[in-house]
Amino acid sequence: MLAPAWAQSKAELEKKKQENLRKIKEAENILAQTRNQKRSTLGELSALEAQISASQELTRLISRELNILDSEIGELGMVVNALERDLGQLKKEYASMVYNAYKAHKGYSHLTFLFSAPTFNQLVMRMKWLEQYKEARQVQLEHIRKVQDLLGSQQAQVKSKRQEQQVLLDEQVAQNQNLLALQQQQSKTIAKLSDQEKKIQQDIAQRRKDLQQMEALIAKLVREEIERARREAEEEAKKTKTATASASVAVPLTPEATALGNSFEGARSRLLWPVTSGFVSNRFGEHQVYKQVKLENSGVEIQTKENEQVRSVFDGQVRRVFFMPGMNNVVMIQHGQYFTVYARLKDVSVKPLQKVKAKEALGTVYTNKDGVSELHFEIWKNDQKLDPEHWLYKN
Repeated sequence: MLAPAWAQSKAELEKKKQENLRKIKEAENILAQTRNQKRSTLGELSALEAQISASQELTRLISRELNILDSEIGELGMVVNALERDLGQLKKEYASMVYNAYKAHKGYSHLTFLFSAPTFNQLVMRMKWLEQYKEARQVQLEHIRKVQDLLGSQQAQVKSKRQEQQVLLDEQVAQNQNLLALQQQQSKTIAKLSDQEKKIQQDIAQRRKDLQQMEALIAKLVREEIERARREAEEEAKKTKTATASASVAVPLTPEATALGNSFEGARSRLLWPVTSGFVSNRFGEHQVYKQVKLENSGVEIQTKENEQVRSVFDGQVRRVFFMPGMNNVVMIQHGQYFTVYARLKDVSVKPLQKVKAKEALGTVYTNKDGVSELHFEIWKNDQKLDPEHWLYKN
């Protein structure tokens, strides 16, 4: 039997609430690591913003749950009122039945009423009437008992819902207080960062340079992979004397690689995260990172815990492993016509041409001098860069 729509909705809200509580705790743990440093950082601000975002969502979910409870209590109240009216009417009908019976045998006892019958036939008729009357009273009493039981059950549900409502109201107050405290922390961190304006501007400028170099290098490597695959396809075609496609910006694929690419494409919005905990601290494309300062990002940054293991998001083959100043160790994996890139690794545990499975360890994330552990992650389709947030599983 299917659960009512409101029950399914509440279950979904509870699931989302637990997920946001997990995000808040996760960001809190990451924030604690960045606070071990002597000065405030953009990483600390990112962790606070992640907590605030999850806390705001949690507050919205609690409000929605309260609205559902209000509707449930209202509906139950209407049922209780209807049952109370029915019970009153049944009791009134029962009292009327007893009174009419009393009047019918003029206040005599049942025995007197029976034996005062003038004829035997009337005695039999009175016996039948008394039996029917007794059955009717029993039926009426049973109706009253059932309505009383149902009314009691509904009233108990109303009481339970009101208690549940009070718990949620207390939770909402606590979350609002927590949100206010986080926003105050955010204001203090922003004030501290303002005292380091010059240093932050330099850091962002260096990050912009690193990202631009990273994008240019990955684009170059992707083109090289496309050219390599084309040469291999041409050599294979010469052996089998078959025609090959003209030059293009797509990787010529074997049937096996085509199937892998199609599987990767089918996993859109359901890909594993490259780390098991963390949050997106810098998004894809152009976005503001501090005050009016913007960055153009060819992937996303995922802020995570120190020594967090980095893993492959899908089955594939490692094509490149290299070191790049500002981005540390970088791993590039091919999945048919798709490529995933993992940068800012402290160490690497795979090598070129190695086939890897989803969840297979690639290395550990690098933690910078400010105590920020941040993975740079990209997805490309041939020579086209894609927004990883559209591909990763929506937590």
